[in-house]
Amino acid sequence: MKKVTIVLPLICSLLWISCAEPSQKKAKEKNADSKEEALKEKAKAPMKEHMNRAFYPIPSPEQMFGFINDAGVAYSKGLTNPAKNAEQYVDPSAKALNFGVYTADLAYAAAYEDIQSTLELYKTVRKMSAELNIDEMMTEEMMKKVQANLEQKDSLTIIAGRSYYQAVEYLERNEMQGKLALMSLGGWVESIYLTINAMQGFEKDSETVQRIADQKITFGNLYTYLRKNEKETGVKEALKEVQDIRGVFGSLVEKKIGETNSSSQKKKLVLGGEKKITMTEAQFNELKKVVNQYRSKITGEAL
Repeated sequence: MKKVTIVLPLICSLLWISCAEPSQKKAKEKNADSKEEALKEKAKAPMKEHMNRAFYPIPSPEQMFGFINDAGVAYSKGLTNPAKNAEQYVDPSAKALNFGVYTADLAYAAAYEDIQSTLELYKTVRKMSAELNIDEMMTEEMMKKVQANLEQKDSLTIIAGRSYYQAVEYLERNEMQGKLALMSLGGWVESIYLTINAMQGFEKDSETVQRIADQKITFGNLYTYLRKNEKETGVKEALKEVQDIRGVFGSLVEKKIGETNSSSQKKKLVLGGEKKITMTEAQFNELKKVVNQYRSKITGEAL
């Protein structure tokens, strides 16, 4: 019903404009544009509220992969966790972590228009959701949408992201914070793993390196969420496993953008509060090492 509430007034306003007198048309078009913008904002409101809620630990993986694709980082299917490996995850914690891994792989394949892998990974994620007793969030309707949009990159990326949001909403609503914490961790680890290993070396001033450095904030949010739910099955063990990753991010320096010795300029920067997280090549290589090590433990694949 929400869609009807949003769309009907917009259709009516457009019909009203098309029938208006020419002398009134310009003013009314401007008014309609304002109404349309207001309706768009109203439509976005539920997602904004969702993303601002305290339980939500990290952004969906497709945001990272859309960026690295645009930045020219090459696709490497060989980095993803093969779908056949899903059969070996029997322990509930392993299932939850690897559900997150496969969700990230799904977003990665969709962002790079790997149609066959996108479909295969979606089937894998759907099967695992049934094994985790969360299959209600992976509907037959969503599967049909994937199959119907196999040739449209943007649609596939949106569907991949929506799958993630659905998982978050469903798990939080049904008080499965432990599963959500592990799934989020698995998805984040896989996102960083794919990004770092797909890159062709370290370039200090590149946007991709900066995006990885900025993950210090994202990881901090995720770590806080894990701590909040450490009494849940598997979460305490996961907290121990990520200490090396935490150590690398803890070593990254945050500097105010344009930091200078001028006292007047310093004052302006303090008021603005804008900071840049810096990363050296040594820190990048160390992060790559510890992420790869933990990812191999999650997936059971040898380095």
